[in-house]
Amino acid sequence: MRANVLRNRSLTGRALVLAVLVVLLVVLLASPLHRYFGSRSDAAGAAQTLQQDKVKLAELQKQLQLWSDPGYVQEQARSQLQYAMPGDTVYVVVDKGAQSDIQKTEKVQAIDVTTGSWNERLWSSVQKAAS
Repeated sequence: MRANVLRNRSLTGRALVLAVLVVLLVVLLASPLHRYFGSRSDAAGAAQTLQQDKVKLAELQKQLQLWSDPGYVQEQARSQLQYAMPGDTVYVVVDKGAQSDIQKTEKVQAIDVTTGSWNERLWSSVQKAAS
C-alpha cells in the first residue's frame, strides 16, 4: 500500500513539472506567435492592395493611351468643353420654356456705382445675382 502512495506522489510531481513547462512554453511563445499571425495578416492586406493598385495602374495606362491620341483629345474638347472647330456649325438644344446660358447672361444688368454707399451697392449686386 505504501508503494502505491509513493508512486502517486511521484506521478503528481512529474505532472506538476510537465504543467509548469507547458505554461512556460505558452507564455514564451505567445508573443512571437501573435507577431507571426499579425505579419501574415499584414502581408495578405498588402497583397490585396497591390492587386487593386495593379488594376488601377492598368486603367490609368489605358487612359494615357487614349489621351495621347489627338482625335480623342478633340472629341473630349468638343463634348466636355463645348469647343468647335473653325467651320463647324454649332447647335444648342434648349428645353421648351427654358433659357440657354447665353440668354441668362444677357439679362445681367450693370450696377450703378454712382448711387448709394458701397455696402448698398454690394447688397444690390447680391440680390441681382440671386435672381
